[in-house]
Amino acid sequence: MRIVRTLRLGFCVVTVGLTSLLACCTPKIPIEVAPAGGPERLVIDIREPTDYAAGHAPGALNIQLTWDQLEDRTLGYVPDVKRPLALRASSQSKAEQGAAILQELGYQDVTLFAPKPESEGETLELMMAEDLHQLIAAGGSSYLIDIRTPPEFETGVIDSAVLVDQDAGPAAVEGLDKDARYLIICEGGWRSSQLASWMRLQGFTDVVNVIDGMAGWRDL
Repeated sequence: MRIVRTLRLGFCVVTVGLTSLLACCTPKIPIEVAPAGGPERLVIDIREPTDYAAGHAPGALNIQLTWDQLEDRTLGYVPDVKRPLALRASSQSKAEQGAAILQELGYQDVTLFAPKPESEGETLELMMAEDLHQLIAAGGSSYLIDIRTPPEFETGVIDSAVLVDQDAGPAAVEGLDKDARYLIICEGGWRSSQLASWMRLQGFTDVVNVIDGMAGWRDL
């Protein structure tokens, strides 16, 4: 008989064995290695941007758990709540927390992505604001996208940046040249990682996250 392992949410207990010993009315997440980046099951990587950038499943979308990002951003990037998802987290407790949030948002099929080393061979290039400043000064030809909110834009913007509201990211990059080089900046590297990962999922080949964001830019 195949061993079944499940993570149970709410007040339930984690069970490991041939069969589940407890009945539970709260949601559960099957522990499995789910296919990434395809139409069958999209991997949502809820780790921090630096962890995601260091190595992630091909096609994984980086929407972080903290700062209410998962609650606020997921439906904008994945509007189809029937789409099967696999959750990549740094710990079991964060996986449970993330799954509860996704299920509360209406996503009906959420499993846990349990990676093997060879399954996370994709990386995302990072850049510091100081490097961006030097690139602009040298007349670099990359496209700079600033994904924040209008009130944040009022605190200062980079002259060459295309301003994109944080809720309009997916629509704003439709029709852009997927072979061009794009630098994505927000306030501190979180929303920019989300847009960068989504662009990579859509086939953009050269996308960079300015990891210290406009906070780093203002410190220059």
